[in-house]
This record gives sequence, C-alpha cells and structure tokens, in this order.
Amino acid sequence: MASHQALRVAVTNPFAWPYVRRGSERLLNDLAAYLHAQGMQVDVYAMAPSDAQELREGVRYHLLAERWRFNRRQLNSMHYFALRLQSALRDDPPDVVFCLNYFDAYAALRARRRHGLSYKVVFQSVGIPISSYYRTVPLDRWFMRTVLREADRCVVLSSFARDTLRRDFGVEAQILPPPVDTDLFAGEDTSGAPDTAPSLLFVGDVDEPRKGAVLLCEAFARLRAEWPGLRLRFVGRASEERRRHLLALPTLRDAGCDVEFLGLGDVGELPALYRAASVTVLPSVWEAFGLVLVESLAAGTPVVGARHGGIGDIVEGPPVGALFEPGVFRRESHAVDALAEALRSVLSRGKDAAVRSACRVRAEAFGWRTLGPRYAEMVQALHVAQTVEGSR
Repeated sequence: MASHQALRVAVTNPFAWPYVRRGSERLLNDLAAYLHAQGMQVDVYAMAPSDAQELREGVRYHLLAERWRFNRRQLNSMHYFALRLQSALRDDPPDVVFCLNYFDAYAALRARRRHGLSYKVVFQSVGIPISSYYRTVPLDRWFMRTVLREADRCVVLSSFARDTLRRDFGVEAQILPPPVDTDLFAGEDTSGAPDTAPSLLFVGDVDEPRKGAVLLCEAFARLRAEWPGLRLRFVGRASEERRRHLLALPTLRDAGCDVEFLGLGDVGELPALYRAASVTVLPSVWEAFGLVLVESLAAGTPVVGARHGGIGDIVEGPPVGALFEPGVFRRESHAVDALAEALRSVLSRGKDAAVRSACRVRAEAFGWRTLGPRYAEMVQALHVAQTVEGSR
C-alpha cells in the first residue's frame, strides 16, 4: 500500500529462526514478512552464532553474534544483546521499533532517550508478565518496569496475560494474539483415519514439566479401556531420560507400546500429523498462548487444553474442543480425572465434516487475514503520531 512506503520498522527479539525455534521466533519472522508485504521497509535485529547480514524475502536481517552465554539470569546473552542493539538503532534509526522482549524494548528506549531519537516503541510481551519472575534479578526488574513505563504501546497475547499485567504491575495493555498462517495447515481431510484408529497428538517440549506430558500419559492410560486402539503421539524435544521416565509410569505398563515419540522432525510434517489426529492435546499451565492449538484447528482437528494461561482464549468449547480445570499445582497440573473427562468428551463427539469445518472457522479468528491488519494499523498509527510530533 502506498501509504506505507515511507514507513521504516525494526522488529527485534533476542533470537531468530532457525537458530532458535519457539513461538516468539516464529512471530518475529512472520511479522517482519507481513509488514514488508504491506509496503513497509523492515529490518530485523536478533542474535545468531556470528555477525551476519541476510536478506530474507525482502526483509533485512541484522544478526549480532551471541556473547555471554552464561547459564544464569543475572548476566547472560540477552543483556549483551540489549547493549549492542542500542548502537545499531542509534546508527540507523527507524520510525517504529517493534520489540518482542523486554531486553530489546529497554535497549530501544534507552537509545531513544540517550541519543534524542524520535521513533516509537512497541513492547509485545510474548510471555506472561509475572512480577515474582523478577524478584531475584533486580536488573531485569528495572528493565521491565522501565519498558512498561516508557513504551508507546504495550501489547500482550491473551486476556490472562492482560489481567496478570494489570494485577502485578498496574499497567493496561492491548490484547493482540500471535497470528498463524492457517493456509499452511489446511489440506485434504484424512479419510476416516481418526475414526478407525483414534489418536491423541501432543506438539511441544516433552522435557518441560509444565507442559504436562506425565499428566497426558496418565489420562491416556485411563482412556485406553474405552478406546482399545487409542494411540498417543509426542512431537517435539524429548530426551532419552524423559522417554524412559514416561514409559516407566505404572499406568503405562500395558500401554507403552501405543506411545510414540516422533522427535522434533520437520515442521513441514506437522499439517499431516494434525490432520491424522483425533484430538490435539496441550495440558500445559502458564502457556502464554498456545499456537499449536490454533494450528490443529486450522487442520480441522479439535483440541483439549487447560483452563489456564492463554489457552482459554482459543478454545470456546464444543465442537472445536474442551478445556479442563488444572486444579491446584506448583510446576505442573495433576488433574488426571479432569483431563481424561475433557478428552473423553471430544473423542466421543468424533471428527465429522461439521466438526472439521467449525475448527477451521475458529482458527481463522487467529489467522493473518484477521490479525495481520491490526498489527499493520498499530504500526501505521504510531508512525502518524511520530510524524505529527516531528512537525511541531
């Protein structure tokens, strides 16, 4: 669009795809590509193994060599990134800086203040902002409070994150979920596979306790009595130690042969895996959003998740899926009865054409066609404000 041609946007995050593969890195790439497609000039700043300049489909990537790889929160590579990013923005200031982490948001704000720059700063918290997280690291707490006080726009991924930010920091934020390229997951429906061989699919980090792999295995074992052919597939990082631990659970003694660990695999394989599943399950707590659930819905497969974190914004209930109450927990939920009942309800409904259609319709609420214009409009509005202020 012609109105965007003069607008320069820097999209920042400590890490970038493919060096790190998480939701924030995917959002970094997808957002940069989307804004570029709207006619904006987009530069990405992130860390990589070495300094590099790359051009990815019209987007300029400025990759800064990662340093200070200490395994402690008090001082690490993200603090180093915040230092280097200030110099980069000083030397080539954009109109708007869109930050996906408080480290880079602090760097953008400090460079703006220190060097008298005029760009606007958006801080999108891609996690759940909890004040207790910062208690042991005063420097990070200072970074975060500075960002929340000085950023021109604060954005969060879910209503849960908005309410947490309001409660813990007294700050209001706009809700803007991370968009999903739903077209990547749409495709031909599998012909009867979910009905003849029902299966549960988990996509995520199996090694991370809060993701709920143990809980899912225990619920799966209970359901096999009702669906003897039921299978459970894990897609994602799973160490050998973790696999042995899960397969050794007493409840899986007779069901271990029906549990598969497919590893990280290729992201291009995910659409077929989603379509072949009867249900995609994310029993996580403290989940910032739940991208895998939207991906599953886009593939026409219903979902089950915990009523905690950002998951509740995605799952409306039948026919697209069900939520379960995670109960009282510290690191992970142990609500086996609740999860098993939620899975039972979704498996019982089946996955007919009406269910698949409803899932895809729900996914479109989080697609780029729906959310992309909201991102572009936010950036454009801030640019207009910056232009008006600069003309005074």
